[in-house]
Amino acid sequence: MNQSSAQKFLEALDICKSLVSYKRQPTHLTFEAIALFCEVAENPSALLHLSEEYAEETEAAFQSVYEYATNADNWRVDSELGFGVKDHCSILSFFLKLRTGEFEYFTGNFKTPEIICELLKDWKGIDLKDLIEQIPRQEINLVG
Repeated sequence: MNQSSAQKFLEALDICKSLVSYKRQPTHLTFEAIALFCEVAENPSALLHLSEEYAEETEAAFQSVYEYATNADNWRVDSELGFGVKDHCSILSFFLKLRTGEFEYFTGNFKTPEIICELLKDWKGIDLKDLIEQIPRQEINLVG
């Protein structure tokens, strides 16, 4: 794993943590964090390793995403991915909860890790199917 993967992962975590400052307003930062996680996910084992290495920071980032998503409408923001910010937060939850398998979803559009994996495969060519099959799952249904 190279240094830039760790830097990108940590930058994505920082963006997620900053979402708490955007409560009740749309922001494209959700998409920026997804794009960084996707760059790291090009090497799925690096993504999982970083999730484990930075478990505490990853959990703090998730708490910020959760707080943002549960106080947001599903505003559409300008991004190549489309969808709304709550959809983006479901995808961020996927990345942030890979280590534990405790996935949470904030809209009905993305309600399983398999659906998110399909999106990532179609959009970025990233295949995380094998990775999600290896982790224990305790899916938490729709939140907010």
